[in-house]
Amino acid sequence: MDVFQGQNILSFIKELPNDESCKAYLAKIKWSEGFICSKCCGTKGCEKSGYNYHCYGCDHVESATANT
Repeated sequence: MDVFQGQNILSFIKELPNDESCKAYLAKIKWSEGFICSKCCGTKGCEKSGYNYHCYGCDHVESATANT
């Protein structure tokens, strides 16, 4: 897993300049080992737009920013 190792605010802004890149970074970390639903612990689902994941087991939609 790649973890951001910024040393200062300028490094942070360069690495994650906007909301979209921050959400992409969080999604990459959160689901790096595959999707696990926070409601039913199901592992089957699909990625939706806006860095959301839809669980096929319980129809829960979880965002990359949920519980982070």
